[in-house]
Amino acid sequence: MFGWKKRNKCGLAIGLILIGLGLSARAQPLPSVLADGPWLKIGITKTGVCKLDAAFLTKAGVSVSALDPRTIRLFGNGGAALPQANAKFRARDLTENAIWVNGETDGRFDASDAVYFFAESPHPVFYDSTARRFSHQINPYSDTTYYFLTYGQKTGKRMATQPTMPQSGTVITEFDDYAFYKPAGELTNLVRSGREWLEYLGIGTDKTVSFNLSGLVPNSTALVTSDVVGRALVNTQFQVKWGTQAVGTQAIESVTDYTYDRKGRQNRQTFTVTPASLENPVRLTLSYDKTGQGYLQSLAIQTRRTLRRYDESFLFRSLESVRSATVRYVIQQATATMQVWDVTNRQTPVLLPVTINDKQEGSLTAAGNRLREYLVFSPDQAFTPETVAVVNNQSLQNRPTPDLLVVTSASWRAQAERLADFRRKNDRLDVLVVSSQEVYNEFSSGQPDPTAIRDLARSLNNQTPGKLKYLLLFGDATYDYKNYTKLMTPAQLAATLPTYESRESLHPVLSYSSDDYFGFLETAEGEWTEDFSGDHTLDIGVGRLPVKSTEEARAVVDKLIRYAATSNLPGDWQTKIAFVADDGDLDFPNIHQTDADRLAQKIAAARPPFRIEKLYLDSFAQESSPGGQKAPAMNQAITKALNDGRLIVNYTGHGGESGWAEEQVVTLQDILGWTNQRLPIFVTATCQFGRYDDPAQTSGAELALLNPQGGSIALLTTARPVYASTNYLLNNAFYEALAQHTAESAPRLGELIRLTKNGSLSGSLNRNFTLLGDPSMQLAYPTAKAVLTRINGKTTGTKADTLRALETVRLEGEIRQGESLLSQFNGSVKVTLFDKADTLVTNGTEYSPPMRYAEYRSPLYTGQVRVQNGKFVGQFVMPKDLDYRIGPGKLFLYAVQADSLGEAAGSHDNLLIGNSVPNPVADTKPPTMRLFINDPSFLDGGTVLGPITTLIAKLNDENGINIARSGIGHEIMIRLNNDSPIVANDYFVADLDDYRSGTVQYAWQNLPPGTYTVQVKVWDVYNNPAETTLKFVVSEQPALIIQSVDVAPNPFQEQANFEIRHNRPGDELEATLQIADLSGRTVNERVYQCSNCNASITGLNWGGTLSSGATVLRGLYVYRLLLRSKSDGSSATHSGKLLYSR
Repeated sequence: MFGWKKRNKCGLAIGLILIGLGLSARAQPLPSVLADGPWLKIGITKTGVCKLDAAFLTKAGVSVSALDPRTIRLFGNGGAALPQANAKFRARDLTENAIWVNGETDGRFDASDAVYFFAESPHPVFYDSTARRFSHQINPYSDTTYYFLTYGQKTGKRMATQPTMPQSGTVITEFDDYAFYKPAGELTNLVRSGREWLEYLGIGTDKTVSFNLSGLVPNSTALVTSDVVGRALVNTQFQVKWGTQAVGTQAIESVTDYTYDRKGRQNRQTFTVTPASLENPVRLTLSYDKTGQGYLQSLAIQTRRTLRRYDESFLFRSLESVRSATVRYVIQQATATMQVWDVTNRQTPVLLPVTINDKQEGSLTAAGNRLREYLVFSPDQAFTPETVAVVNNQSLQNRPTPDLLVVTSASWRAQAERLADFRRKNDRLDVLVVSSQEVYNEFSSGQPDPTAIRDLARSLNNQTPGKLKYLLLFGDATYDYKNYTKLMTPAQLAATLPTYESRESLHPVLSYSSDDYFGFLETAEGEWTEDFSGDHTLDIGVGRLPVKSTEEARAVVDKLIRYAATSNLPGDWQTKIAFVADDGDLDFPNIHQTDADRLAQKIAAARPPFRIEKLYLDSFAQESSPGGQKAPAMNQAITKALNDGRLIVNYTGHGGESGWAEEQVVTLQDILGWTNQRLPIFVTATCQFGRYDDPAQTSGAELALLNPQGGSIALLTTARPVYASTNYLLNNAFYEALAQHTAESAPRLGELIRLTKNGSLSGSLNRNFTLLGDPSMQLAYPTAKAVLTRINGKTTGTKADTLRALETVRLEGEIRQGESLLSQFNGSVKVTLFDKADTLVTNGTEYSPPMRYAEYRSPLYTGQVRVQNGKFVGQFVMPKDLDYRIGPGKLFLYAVQADSLGEAAGSHDNLLIGNSVPNPVADTKPPTMRLFINDPSFLDGGTVLGPITTLIAKLNDENGINIARSGIGHEIMIRLNNDSPIVANDYFVADLDDYRSGTVQYAWQNLPPGTYTVQVKVWDVYNNPAETTLKFVVSEQPALIIQSVDVAPNPFQEQANFEIRHNRPGDELEATLQIADLSGRTVNERVYQCSNCNASITGLNWGGTLSSGATVLRGLYVYRLLLRSKSDGSSATHSGKLLYSR
């Protein structure tokens, strides 16, 4: 028998593919053959002749009695993995295969009729004509080859018979055989990365593999190829034997026990042997030293065998045949039912006439001069498929090129379509959503293969160059393509979308997974060698949403839709970037803090309106604990930054799947507890925080993205261990891309990631960075400019003015798009003035000396000014407690329109701060203060509900409230139940157009039930103090929360329907829907009530009418939902936009 063992038919079936196929350009897009007609998808696992009889077709749902067998057609492209290189040939669509239909001539499919076709294993054999050796390739993605059968339309392609040739030419009675063993049993991947899987041989245990190779030619030589991996701290070796005959020795170098060193050494070696015994089966034995762990990657044998009929069908070829123009093969023990097919062309086999003499020798003549392959079989040796399924009609190849291509699994398609619909309406993008199975059917002959997804993207891009910009992979991934670990159910595996796994599978740093592969669309790209010559450039932005359930899919789409509707959460958080950094190492003192500070300075200089926050680990006190050093104050600072809102949170330092830094400044428990509504983009330059392809665990990055209550909106993160040097290279490229964006619309993540990756090429070392997020998402960053034009009547372009203590300052400015005034901009601008940048020094550690850095940490004024027709004027009094040394300060501006549909940002640093005015007006009157919890209707001693408890302090003073920090003890201080005081200067904002009054809002998360007393102390700008207290009770009842609101359709013409999901099923609730026009005028109000409410309320709608019933004008409207519990009075609100387009 040739090439496989019956007991392992999935693994050892082979087919021949000749090296050196030509290239082919893709033709103009045409519909796929799958577009019309009924289709069956047939799965096989071995090479040979497959048979489809009436029983099989009937079971598959075909009405055999109505079937004209002449219309049966078979399509498929074989089972090999697609070539990675874009320039290599691949079929444009499914290729029709020539088949033999026995009994079709009468036009009926009778009980004795059958379809026979040549089927190919997914693990092909290659021939190297230079070395005169065969080799094989295990398909890393699938152990099944698929064919597609249709019927009832055109006449099918049938096998031809070669014309009879004269019985002449070189006589061949032997053939060259190649058989291989595909590892089975306990397979492992030593670094949980890469595409190679090894069979564990144990310690000191021999491995014997049997090959059914009867008919070996006496005294012929054989080639034995052994591919093994050893893992030991000392040099070791494998011994290879043929039976008891020694074949050779494979030396294995030692490895170290260093975490990031390679986990094994590979040795692939081919030995030449003349077998002393022709005993069948042939037994090859591997022996490994007892000092290490041995693994088998592959074992193969190339032999010479006698050409005769065997018990099972077999393939044969002869290297001798290439030397002659004509050859005559003589097959011993031939029978009358035996057939020989020329299967050199897999899709077009040809039947060869065989002449059998009285010695039972079958003789056939064929052309020589090239290596051909033949199949010998009898119809009774044909096998039936292992799987069959109905395939719906589809055609992706001629679809119009979109801006955004979304590939998902059938399991998550509904949510992917919901996101696509939002992008079409909100972002005006052309979006195409396809299932992974649809992609495989057309581009990889039904097999899972990441290259198929890349080929679809390339096909669409070639159709309309430059149109396709983003690819979103809507689903989780796994490095375990075939579920060797058994950590997933078949359904879970089918719902994954493949990522690209490296060839390197032994080194934890050099091995990688990457979605970049799907963005290499140029002709010369795709092979992606794992060195600097493989530095391809991305042509599109690629991102992934690693969802594993319908709930996760819905939650992440909800977050993306909420994020795009920035009217729900406007604020200057959209201009803030937090740089979080680990401290240093023994060999690299302060490396992470230094890198972070360089990045912070870079983006601050390139984009001055960004407000930079620096959270460096060595600036926080550390405490010893049983689990090691901790920095709880830094944990709290990170949580505070998230709750307050940051556009970007950038982490540099050590980390892993479960968090950041050895001090655990971010843990999985932290991430699961985040409830921030202002969602940042995380950039994490740390080891494998974003490992998204391990079914054994969910990484911190995935949890942050999938957290339905908070976390992040996207992450540029790492899936494997990385080096600090390439971390910085990529991190730097990200901010360069952000700084270079000059369009009048916010940048989309995909474009940023594309530029980032292309600007930081470093061999295989930056391929571990991936975008977990939607690449078509725009950053929530204002694109209009808020410009300060005058200070105290002087044009800002002139010599810098000095702002002095207790001086009244008048500011004038305007909102611009480019250099043009936005005269239609009406709203407010938030003004934040900082004193000179503080020079700070870290504490220093045993590894890292103290480090100096600068940060604006001393605000002097925060207030709001009305914007009318694009212009604003405001004033305030400078506090007494500023730093009297004269130096440059900085002023930040953030503006938002009244309808929250437009925003602007800016800054100004051409100003000096210091000194004081002479003879200031006296002020000894303290400020006044009123305290509330959650809302101004709260009464002292009242009860509130968690999880968020918000203190509201209404303040008033004739000269304004002090928020400067230069005067010790003059901060806004909040003390809860005699706990340590909280400095709340950052939480004060002066009222609109009135610097004399303002509000402090400070929130506590998850206060335990009980009675609390809060004490607040404030100072005015003249340093007059005021102090008051308030009592409140926290109840055990959870706060009412609106979890999400779906409005469909939106835009609408007839009626918009609202679905409100909340956390109080079973409660008695009242939902009020208010509709307002852009002037703020309420045009309609609807109320819905329910007792024992479901978790989803669907009883509210609006048909575009006034309360009177008259139809409103077409245009944009703002809705506000108030959900109130009748059982305890708690409430929650939500607002958004509606477009009435009738």
